[in-house]
Amino acid sequence: MTRALLLGVLLLLAAGCSRAPSTPAKPGERPLVKVTLQTDFYAQAEHGGFYQALLKGFYREEGLDVKIIQGGPMAPVGLNLATGIVQFSIGRSDDAIISVSHDIPFVVIAAMMQNDPQALMVHRESPVRKFEDLNGRVVMTNPGAAWASYLMQTHHMKFYIMPMNYGMAQFMADPGFIQQCFATNEPFYVEQNGQHARVLMISDGGYDPYRVILANADYAAKHPDVARAFARASIRGWEDYLHGDPSLANAEIGKLNLQMTPPFLAYAIQAMKDYKLVEGDPAKGQGMGLISRKRMQRLIDILDSLKMLDRKVTVDEVVTSDYLRP
Repeated sequence: MTRALLLGVLLLLAAGCSRAPSTPAKPGERPLVKVTLQTDFYAQAEHGGFYQALLKGFYREEGLDVKIIQGGPMAPVGLNLATGIVQFSIGRSDDAIISVSHDIPFVVIAAMMQNDPQALMVHRESPVRKFEDLNGRVVMTNPGAAWASYLMQTHHMKFYIMPMNYGMAQFMADPGFIQQCFATNEPFYVEQNGQHARVLMISDGGYDPYRVILANADYAAKHPDVARAFARASIRGWEDYLHGDPSLANAEIGKLNLQMTPPFLAYAIQAMKDYKLVEGDPAKGQGMGLISRKRMQRLIDILDSLKMLDRKVTVDEVVTSDYLRP
């Protein structure tokens, strides 16, 4: 990296971070291991389990001194993880596969969400009821999104992509507008501003990556105990956030992101439960943190068929059970 870029990264790391109150190790105790997690966006309920683990001391109980740094639309999350500036981040398993095919040193250590909250949002009165109804229409999303290519291929249709601007003004002004969203997030904004939205879960169209906890592969290989401890404490944090009292994490999230009001956070938590995003469906063998090799292989095959990989990777290159609980 250039000196200017490195300076920019360090300034980003210094802003918007959360860290539990520092308690020095007692005499004879092993010093805490300092690690950093960078999230994929601004603080929100979809990160709540990590803030819960931080503020309730679950990471410290595992011997870790964790700092959480917010991401955002322009945050160099992948660069920070690849270069080891941060040790952990979060993202989607399809992006992880693509990165590994480019020989970027990422490894998945656990699932953050069993099901992807990504959805397409339409107005309640929209004629778009199923994915085939997108044919010929314009959808605001990220250009090159793998799910878009997959839906067009498997549903034998063509829609046009408007680059994502992360705003809501066009949707609110145009009853025919379609945009990518989180089912846990943007629909709340629409309802609060006097309109009504429906969502089509992208996972229902057959493209369903995990949202995952990523580690710098070199760091995880050299410090497997740290990666295991981080995965354990994070999963514990998610269990406590969804089924315990989330007030500590919510207060921190609200402080970091003023848009995250108590009603908004409550909506997102309930949506994560309703859609079984974090825990998945036990009848399908899903569980908090767990990853299916078969499902990962299917995702690799899909991305390969879409010609989105530099090379065909193996499941073992992307994810290992070494860091997961039994």
